[in-house]
Amino acid sequence: MAEVVREIRPWRRILPAAAMALAAALVAVAALLLLKLNDANADDANRQSALQVARQVAVDLTTVSEDTAQGDVNRLMDVATGSFKDQFAQQADVFRKVVRQASVTSKGTVAEAGVSSVNGDTVTVLAAVSATVQNADAPDGEQRQYRMKMQLQHDGDRWLVSDLEFVP
Repeated sequence: MAEVVREIRPWRRILPAAAMALAAALVAVAALLLLKLNDANADDANRQSALQVARQVAVDLTTVSEDTAQGDVNRLMDVATGSFKDQFAQQADVFRKVVRQASVTSKGTVAEAGVSSVNGDTVTVLAAVSATVQNADAPDGEQRQYRMKMQLQHDGDRWLVSDLEFVP
């Protein structure tokens, strides 16, 4: 019977140590899962922030008038960077001139927009935009539909549009 007692005693020492090791492993796994969840929440917040900027840029690009042409250009230049900024800066004078000469008034709304890809600090957004455009040729206004693909770059604490193209 003494031999049986010796066989049971090692288990009494091993079980608490195993339970402690298991508890430590569970705490470590829970901490890793919490970190992953926090990262996922931060990624989602970044996506939503970029999407919000893209939606506003789509509206700003399709909401213009001869009375606000300079302010419309300034608003777009404020959120532009990279090739989009370069291209828009080169066309800004022509843009203002056409808007004023043709007496353009346009009011745009975003029908749908979504993030199509994320690559580090770069987000690509697709947007479907509807605009009512009035000008000298269409004084009663006409509906126009646009689809845009925008690339946004995270710069400091804000998102800037680095590329924008109208897609068929």
